[in-house]
Amino acid sequence: MVNIYIWGTGKTAKKVLDALDGKICDVKGFIDNNINKIGTSFENKKVYYFKDVFEKADYIVISAMNYQAIIYQLNSEGYNADKTIWFFGDEKYKIFDDEKRRIAILELKLESLEKNFNSKLNNLKYEMFDAIQNGDIWIPKMGDTSEAIDKIVNGKCSMIRFGDGEFEQIRGKERAPFQKYNIGIAEKLKNIIKSNNEKLLIAIADNYGNLEKYSETIAYGIRKYMTKEVRKFHYTLLDKNRVYYDAYMFKGYMPYKNKELSEQRFSMVEKIWKGRDIVIVEGEYTRTGACNDLLAGAKSIERIIAPTKNASEVYDKLLEETLKINKEKLILVVLGPAGKCLAYDLFNVGYQVVDIGQIDMDYEWYLTGQGVKVPNPKKYVSQLPEMEITDIDDDEYKEQIIVHIE
Repeated sequence: MVNIYIWGTGKTAKKVLDALDGKICDVKGFIDNNINKIGTSFENKKVYYFKDVFEKADYIVISAMNYQAIIYQLNSEGYNADKTIWFFGDEKYKIFDDEKRRIAILELKLESLEKNFNSKLNNLKYEMFDAIQNGDIWIPKMGDTSEAIDKIVNGKCSMIRFGDGEFEQIRGKERAPFQKYNIGIAEKLKNIIKSNNEKLLIAIADNYGNLEKYSETIAYGIRKYMTKEVRKFHYTLLDKNRVYYDAYMFKGYMPYKNKELSEQRFSMVEKIWKGRDIVIVEGEYTRTGACNDLLAGAKSIERIIAPTKNASEVYDKLLEETLKINKEKLILVVLGPAGKCLAYDLFNVGYQVVDIGQIDMDYEWYLTGQGVKVPNPKKYVSQLPEMEITDIDDDEYKEQIIVHIE
């Protein structure tokens, strides 16, 4: 039999004891530096001071994960290094049941990682606060949605929204399925987000700080996208001193954990077009407000229809037609990155333009009440796999179309 002494008297030492092969090992006792434990009993074995076992031990098994100080202590007293075994080491030893040892090591490492993670998580908000106070971390300033709506309704401001698709266009990459990379679009988007006109509100997704208000699925997607590299790029385009507004203001249902407030969110946004003559510039199969009551509060509705995908290819024609619109009318744009560029050009010549994004898609999901993204056979849904879109038998919708650009 091999005479074994285990260094340690805690949970890990118990794991070591269980992993030793009892057929060849005789555990004589445990070792501890704590003078209050020496001479006491642990797991029905005596606890020794390490110098007292030098002549008795065939092996000393170290149960601590951080073993360097113990090795130094043993070496300093001249103990044979070949007779020292670190339980968490990679080497195989005949004194262990290999399977029990592997399982024990895995369990202990996972437990250690969990404790470390939880302790960091519990202290994170204080560390973050300190970093923010010192200027090491900053988060874009987000204005209140009700303030943005007041500026649009009463101050006749325009708004252009930036989501991941627009940021990726500027970065030279494709993300939105309805717009391939276009250098001209990318350059104009960069100019827009850096523009400085109090009558033009810039909205960005409120993705940079606390994500508690979002559903787990949405929050996970944001964290997955918002890598250190992506965040760093976004910050090259954003201004620490500027107040941005939340691009999610036009998504009242799907992103949020609390869906009981969805009706309130949509009602707030509907104030934008209430009592207004509006012109919607949208993709062919977007059909904003068709077959639902989203735009019921508008005084009148007209539509300019563009290609659902890559509207940038007909940009000049699109601009030509929209410049014919009476400037008293409110223009609502739902046309991806190209639509934002169009909104900017129209704003610069005196139009009030609001980029409302695919609010209709989110409103349709709200109406179903399922809490998930369901396909709609009558409308293009960019966030789901592409499917065949059927025609709609809606004379009122068809009569609203004043221009159809193919």
